[in-house]
Amino acid sequence: MRLAALEEAPYAFGSTYQREVGFDGARWRWCVTDRVIYVAEVDGVVVGAVSGVDGEVNGSAAMIAMWVDPRFRRQGVGDVLVKTVMEWARGKRYGQMFLWVTEVNAGAERLYARNGFVRTGATQEVRPGELEHEMSRLL
Repeated sequence: MRLAALEEAPYAFGSTYQREVGFDGARWRWCVTDRVIYVAEVDGVVVGAVSGVDGEVNGSAAMIAMWVDPRFRRQGVGDVLVKTVMEWARGKRYGQMFLWVTEVNAGAERLYARNGFVRTGATQEVRPGELEHEMSRLL
């Protein structure tokens, strides 16, 4: 599913399909050992996923690798995934959650804003000439 997400929405991630398609089994295992991963299924088919990790700020969590299959967008799947990873963070007693959203991914930014996230003012270059914006919310 990660490769499908990178291929379908290259604008939404800091990595690329070309970079990750060559990962071996050991690398894929490493990619999932330091995070919690939630998937959304419809009729037994995975249609979205989100991950949570320790944040860079003490006492915070970070939401990463959010993706919903385009056939299931605007149907509430993203909201369920965001709420689920926030519940995980609350359960781990994090007080705040951060995420990064690319400036060209307006739909994702609306999803995050609808769930209480606001821009912090921090930006970073995700690709030459393209920024991503940090967002956060208290938990």
